[in-house]
Amino acid sequence: MKTSIVERPAQHWVGYRLQGPWQETVPQGFAQLKDWVARHALQGEWMAIYYGNPQVVPPQELSVETVLTVPADFALAVGEGIQHGTLAGGHYFHTCTEVQNNDFFSAWNAFFAQLQQRSDWQVDDRPCYEHYLSDGSQSGNWLLNMYIPVRPV
Repeated sequence: MKTSIVERPAQHWVGYRLQGPWQETVPQGFAQLKDWVARHALQGEWMAIYYGNPQVVPPQELSVETVLTVPADFALAVGEGIQHGTLAGGHYFHTCTEVQNNDFFSAWNAFFAQLQQRSDWQVDDRPCYEHYLSDGSQSGNWLLNMYIPVRPV
């Protein structure tokens, strides 16, 4: 797995925040977002922003934002039922990987193991996120960028 430290800009987004087990909330959130995006003919980067450590937080307390990036000046119409937010920029530990058979858990575990081998960076309190480069919703196979927020030790 090839990894690097990258500097990412802040990214504005529209999307849905859901709470509960990620294997349920991520597909649900993207289904909602896909419908909303189709009605508004928007284009952007599809991402999932994760809140909570699944090794210590019970599944029902995990949160995810399923989002599409938008320009900074994007304005939502009142009553749309969708949220608008900003993903913080800064340093991130990055990899581009292929997930097979929807096994995101193994991909994240391997990615975190790579970061733990480094002594010069540590995880900070911003959320981890995925940027999808392909739609694997039918096949279960995904190409994506994964990002872990970091700060120097």
